[in-house]
Amino acid sequence: MPDVFAEPVLTAQAMRAADQHTIEVLGLPGRVLMETAGRAAAAVAAQMLGTVDGRTVICLCGRGNNGGDGFVLARVLHAQGARVHVVTLSDVSSMSDDAAANYQLLVHLAEADAENRLRLHRIESAAALDQLPPADVYVDALLGTGLSSPLRTPLAEIVEWLNARTAPVLAIDIPTGLHSDTGQVLGRAVRATRTVTMGALKVGLLIGEGPKYCGKIEVAEIGIPRHVLVEAAQQAGCAWRATDTTIRHWLPRRAHDAHKYSAGLAIVVAGSREFTGAPVMAATAAARIGAGYVLCACPSGVRPILATKLTEVALLGLPETERGGIDQEDAFDVLANGLERAQALLIGPGLGRHPDTQRFVRSLLERATQPVVVDADGLNALVGFTDLIRHHAQGRWILTPHAGEFRRLVGNDVDLTDRVRVVQQYARAWNCVLLLKGMPSLVGCPDGTVWINATGNPALATAGTGDILAGLCVGLLAQGLSPDRAALCALHVGGAVADHYAAQAALQSMMAMDLLTHLPQVLRERFLQKA
Repeated sequence: MPDVFAEPVLTAQAMRAADQHTIEVLGLPGRVLMETAGRAAAAVAAQMLGTVDGRTVICLCGRGNNGGDGFVLARVLHAQGARVHVVTLSDVSSMSDDAAANYQLLVHLAEADAENRLRLHRIESAAALDQLPPADVYVDALLGTGLSSPLRTPLAEIVEWLNARTAPVLAIDIPTGLHSDTGQVLGRAVRATRTVTMGALKVGLLIGEGPKYCGKIEVAEIGIPRHVLVEAAQQAGCAWRATDTTIRHWLPRRAHDAHKYSAGLAIVVAGSREFTGAPVMAATAAARIGAGYVLCACPSGVRPILATKLTEVALLGLPETERGGIDQEDAFDVLANGLERAQALLIGPGLGRHPDTQRFVRSLLERATQPVVVDADGLNALVGFTDLIRHHAQGRWILTPHAGEFRRLVGNDVDLTDRVRVVQQYARAWNCVLLLKGMPSLVGCPDGTVWINATGNPALATAGTGDILAGLCVGLLAQGLSPDRAALCALHVGGAVADHYAAQAALQSMMAMDLLTHLPQVLRERFLQKA
């Protein structure tokens, strides 16, 4: 079960199940949930307005419960002095029961409003919206989480009209036009300034194109108990998001009597004549995150180069074949002593794709008894050999592919539209921890749990950050973290360091080693002082 501080991230179906359980089993009426949701959205709208009294709000409402949340918002802001225009596309007879009840309240309020500050508009086309006055805030309460096909007329044109406004837009639950499970834009989607989502995060807010359309996301607690949301999150396609508090509780601490071997021995098998930077970054990252002893095993011809770059990391030269790859049998003789003592292995950064080296990688993976991180060319050595993962991973391996490497492993026809379900499927099938890199990166666990990383920014789009991540993973494994926690902590902390860098410098200026320069400060200030 995920940490108590972690946030559930639900699919539309799972959220409906949580709503239904709360209403039908726990007895909390849907009307109460809608009232709470609408008031939470109104509070966010009030923040966006600054001063509510005298300001103009245009609220676009559908006929379902999302529209009902919008009706409650309109009523609350009107009571606070705003001039509110409520726009609907259907009459009350086609609305859900709770939405219809809240709309009827607005009808009564509008009839009694001598100042004419509450106006109700029934429209059939986007052209009618041009008759409305400019607003200080627009509210998107059109569809919610139920959309699964491209928007049709007139909704598509209404979304275009809304996106052409200059004032900020608040989306309720999810911007209209965005698939709530995949983050895919279904034709067109509202570009929100802020999104207030009800009860729990939705998967589509965090992955795909969701982050580009949602703006700042806030979760409104509307009365659904946490245990109901946790149960709903067990459904396929759902995920979790770690918080800083989660990571603080997981990161290893040094014992007062620790020595370099008890603090963790990590072996990094990396490097080739073409790629000498990758082993430096990976091995240094393993040491910087706290592994007490890091041994970098590299092809013997590369060792003199790495000796000029690595001071605190021990080096071990692996014999090479006449053809230039790693000599499988002789290399195992050299590695034998280290393999017996190592708590964790990292295989792959910069190893190259020489056939001899790839045979060595596969043989090493078959023989390894400790947790292993398989990255970069370690993954390339498994192309066409994924049965080796199924037979030997046993829940102990962390695979760290980006989308291209993942496609090479499973086939170019794999559909990554719903990345959560794909990661869930292959982590289970391979019985491994699958860290699929991207923005955001995902961590899939053998039991089907998926984590969506909460940190990081485009500064990470630079060569070498994957090597750093792999090094952080093996360094944490060596200190005793389980593979799933090691992967998630490495992702979360690495992303937090990138966020720290971007807060004080141009993000496009960051290079991979900058992560290791700033890591000690971020670890101390954000993660290790408040355990």
